[in-house]
Amino acid sequence: MITIEALHNFPKIEKKCNLSAEIIKKEAFTIHNNDVLCIASKLISKSEGLFVDLNSISPSQLALRLHQQIPRKDPRLIKIIIDQTEDKSGKKLQISKNFIGGWLPNGLFLTSAGVDKIDAGTAIVLPKNCDEIAKRISDDIFDQLKVRVAIIITDSDGRIDKKGATQVAIGLYGVSGLRKSQYQDKTNVETICDMLAASAGLLMGQKGKMLPIVKIHGIDYTFDKFATIRDAVN
Repeated sequence: MITIEALHNFPKIEKKCNLSAEIIKKEAFTIHNNDVLCIASKLISKSEGLFVDLNSISPSQLALRLHQQIPRKDPRLIKIIIDQTEDKSGKKLQISKNFIGGWLPNGLFLTSAGVDKIDAGTAIVLPKNCDEIAKRISDDIFDQLKVRVAIIITDSDGRIDKKGATQVAIGLYGVSGLRKSQYQDKTNVETICDMLAASAGLLMGQKGKMLPIVKIHGIDYTFDKFATIRDAVN
């Protein structure tokens, strides 16, 4: 049986900290070998100290032009979104009506290129390599608790063709991004990391729920220390 459990009463993270130590401190949250921990990207970004002071950002001419297309988006935020794609021409952005998304250097496509505005004057961005952070957290848990868990870093993501948002994987360690199965002469490929991330999203919810860490227990997988999100990216 597969069970999904949220880590309740996790401390609010407002500055750079040792996230692994905070997770390990939660003794009531029992972790077993081969559990999968899904961790919200916003928690990861805050614990890594990836805050951006919007008052320090001067919107580029491109950001100001795009703001006219998407008035709800702060032009300073649009400038950060452009910067995250590492293409100042804006060619790695996709804009449709009120939607803006961007391709990151690692090949992932995310709403707002993974940029979040957390208050009137502050935004946060994603780490450059979420896989490395996922590995570090898994290794820290093993060093302290002697259990080996897989880590999936998730991000809330919207789609142009659907209303609302879901959760997708943007970094991982220990569990393959893909699940392959054979039926007769056909190989089926599923993006298992996104399926697990979306399952965690059932409990994580959106802003305000404060359930940024979810444990999935009972999923059948082989621990893979070489797995990265790139395995699931076109």
